[in-house]
Amino acid sequence: MQNYGLKKIISLKIGMCRIHNILLIIFASLSLVAEEDHVLTLSAERESKNIRLQAMPELGETRIEKILKNYYHTALGGPENWEKVVSLNMIGTMQTAAGDLQLNAYQRKPNLIKISLTQESGKGGLTLAYDGTIAWKQVGRRGKPEPMAEAEARRFIHSARFGNYLLYPFAAGKRIRLIDTVPMEGAICHQLRVELDAGYQVDYFIDIRSFLEIKVVNTDLRTGSTNSIFYQDYRRESGIPFARAVKSFEEDKWVSTLSLEEVKVNTGVMPWMFHLPE
Repeated sequence: MQNYGLKKIISLKIGMCRIHNILLIIFASLSLVAEEDHVLTLSAERESKNIRLQAMPELGETRIEKILKNYYHTALGGPENWEKVVSLNMIGTMQTAAGDLQLNAYQRKPNLIKISLTQESGKGGLTLAYDGTIAWKQVGRRGKPEPMAEAEARRFIHSARFGNYLLYPFAAGKRIRLIDTVPMEGAICHQLRVELDAGYQVDYFIDIRSFLEIKVVNTDLRTGSTNSIFYQDYRRESGIPFARAVKSFEEDKWVSTLSLEEVKVNTGVMPWMFHLPE
């Protein structure tokens, strides 16, 4: 009887060990699936198709790929529509603690930008620009245009991207992950994180119904500083959605509110317009 009991205990322990090992394999497999489902990966087959150069490439059926596909097609109108838009001219009013400023901004793919800010009286002014090589600024209408300091230039260049960092998802120097689905500003949003080799982390909060951006948080991983942007009142121009109300915060403190009054698409914005004046 004792031998039978001992054998039974040993058999039971062996069985439990096998079950334990099986459970470990199952959980490891589930973890692997979850990781693949939440991280955008580039296969050798995809890379052979020059997918790194595509703003909205064909994607598969993992959870993060489905979210990005819906964002590209539902929110942005798809790759054909996106390819038609080459440049933008945006006009609006920016409210700040120091007073209201008139904004006139130009953008051209892939990352050329020029922003002019003037007081309502027409006096003063500030111009900020990036021509793809040099980030520069001009203070006042008669001020001397000059390159930005290194830290200022780095931050401005980061914000100069035409569209955002969810486009060209397989471009070198970036990784995209699905963090979670969270409540945000009265909506339920997918939180997608883009990690950039340039030292920035960008979190996009995408409405699960409209797939429009509700909030974007830029984190400078070198300094730990954060900038949060909230988007409201979307309207479409040439099929592309533009938020007419944009609120900006630095370290959770309000900085400005932009009321966008007019958006012009493909109005003859040329690269020379962004160059540092001699």
